[in-house]
Amino acid sequence: MAQDWLLLIYVVPSQPSRKRAYVWRELKRLGAVYLRDGVAILPGRADLEERLQAVAGRIDEYEGSADVLLSPRFATNRDEALIERFRQDRLDEYKELHHACVRFLRDVLSEVDADVFSFPDVDNLESELGRLRRWYEQIGERDYFQAPGSDRVRDILEKCEQAFERFAETASSRAGRGNGAERATPAEDIYERLGGVSTSAERVPDDFPL
Repeated sequence: MAQDWLLLIYVVPSQPSRKRAYVWRELKRLGAVYLRDGVAILPGRADLEERLQAVAGRIDEYEGSADVLLSPRFATNRDEALIERFRQDRLDEYKELHHACVRFLRDVLSEVDADVFSFPDVDNLESELGRLRRWYEQIGERDYFQAPGSDRVRDILEKCEQAFERFAETASSRAGRGNGAERATPAEDIYERLGGVSTSAERVPDDFPL
């Protein structure tokens, strides 16, 4: 069965540049794929049509021109190639988020090892964890063709949450004992360091996702 698509063909004045930047950001937020400059495509869905029409309306306000084509047809092999581009874009985002989760875990360890503890450390890490969760949700919203990588990121996000909870407990205990508390015993694995299940998460594997 052929895939239904939405096609946006638009022109935006080059100046001021913020207008072109706005359109690019909105299409990126939707997860659109560019066929060429000024031509973007999305899966044919009613909710996406409404949002794409809103972008087209803003382009008109910017004194540009925009047309939204409903259900353009491509050859079957072209459909498959386009779907693969959507999947690859989402996979790249999942990889980037996985990297960010690994950095978060290292930040948690850095705070655990710190000689001086302050409550803003907990707040900062909690805020970053919330950002990672929202990022994952946003990628999922535009993952229209179930790209690989989602499960892998969900797993490491769960580890991030476990690590943060462990850190918060450690921080609270340390605050009760004073800042001269004994530092954590070094170990090779991030989760083992934090009392969790040992697993390798130091880097994004070359074969991401498994």
